[in-house]
Amino acid sequence: MIRDTVPSRQGFTLIELLVVIAIISIIAGFLVPTLLAGIREARKAECSHNLRQVGTFAMTYSGKSGTGCFPFAGAEPSRAHESLNELLALYTEELDPELFKCSESPETFPAERDEDGSYVLGEENLSYAWVERRTKPTVRRPLASDRYVDGFEDEDGVHDGHRGGMNVLWTDGSVRFVLTADLDPETMLPPGLTQ
Repeated sequence: MIRDTVPSRQGFTLIELLVVIAIISIIAGFLVPTLLAGIREARKAECSHNLRQVGTFAMTYSGKSGTGCFPFAGAEPSRAHESLNELLALYTEELDPELFKCSESPETFPAERDEDGSYVLGEENLSYAWVERRTKPTVRRPLASDRYVDGFEDEDGVHDGHRGGMNVLWTDGSVRFVLTADLDPETMLPPGLTQ
C-alpha cells in the first residue's frame, strides 16, 4: 500500500521571512523615535532634579552663612565653579558630585572625592551656570541653569545639552525649562548667569 504523504515543512519561506522583517522594521520605525524622546525627557527631569537639589542647599547656605546671599566667590563677575565651591565648603559630605553633572553633557565628568571625602569643582566637572553677582533670595531671578543648549558652539567647540532650551533654577527654588529663543542670544544663557 502506497500512502500519499505531504512532505513536512520546516522553517519559513524567504517571502514569509521578508514580510516578518518588514513588519518589525515598520514597528521599530514608530517606536524608536518615541523611545528616544522618552530618554531625552528622563534626562531633562534628572537634570531638573539635580538643579532643584543644588538650589535647596544654596537656599540653606544663604541663611546659614550669615550673608543672606546665595554662594558667591567674591569677585564680580565670579565663575560658576568658584561660587559653587563656596557651597561645597559648607556641604561637601551632603552634596554628591553627580548633582553637578547634567546627563545631556557627556563631556562633563563628575568630580572625584579625595581620601577625606571632599572634592573641588572646576570647569571640567560642572554642567551648570551660576549667578555672576551677589544675589539674595528676595528677588525672583535665574540662579542657575545648564551651561549649554544642544549644538551651542563657542571657542571650545560644539557642546551637547538639552534640545530646544535648558533647565533654569530660579531663586525661589523652582526649576523651569526655558526655550532657546528666550535666552541671551550671545551667551545662550539666562541673563545674569555665568559659566
